[in-house]
Amino acid sequence: MTPTQSNKLFLLLIVFLMTLTSCAQNESKTPSAAQSNAPRNTSVSTTDRETYKNGVTALYKNNLSQAQRIFNEFIRSQPNLAGGYSNLALIHFKKKEFDKSLKQVNKALSLNPKQAQALNLRAQIYVINGEIHKAKDDYLLAVKYKPNYINAQYNLALLYDIYLQEIKLAIKHYQIYMTLLKKPDEATKEWISHLEGTLKDA
Repeated sequence: MTPTQSNKLFLLLIVFLMTLTSCAQNESKTPSAAQSNAPRNTSVSTTDRETYKNGVTALYKNNLSQAQRIFNEFIRSQPNLAGGYSNLALIHFKKKEFDKSLKQVNKALSLNPKQAQALNLRAQIYVINGEIHKAKDDYLLAVKYKPNYINAQYNLALLYDIYLQEIKLAIKHYQIYMTLLKKPDEATKEWISHLEGTLKDA
């Protein structure tokens, strides 16, 4: 593997972890925005909504022990909502407890199979486990259900680029990622140009 490829693999993980609230069903990096997406189910009490928001805040601040305790409390009260499990999965992922993370994310997806953030997280675990085609399937589902989910678009591009060597598809998803950005990403822009050049030289 070349140094450039190694850097891209590193970014595959970093891009996911940059958005701590991704499994809190929100694209924003700020805890206040994530809290605005607390469960909207009418059966969820005000107390449970506050519990969920507190868990998101603790997770955003990287207080993993506190966040884990809070989401366990939320799950005891709301065992049929996917959000608590997907956030627990993210906590275990950050603690490198990948088996526990997979168990929790599978539970989340059993309750909400279309939760794009959970699919993106499970794909990350599959990559770590070397199950590349399973990862691809989950990334594809994530962008199907949520086409503007920037993390999944980028991670799918990296998967096509680094692991599967399907350069045309990699370029496609890098370009989608670029259209979703609020700020320019010159490094990825240059990388796309490099990949386009390799196709011309092939």
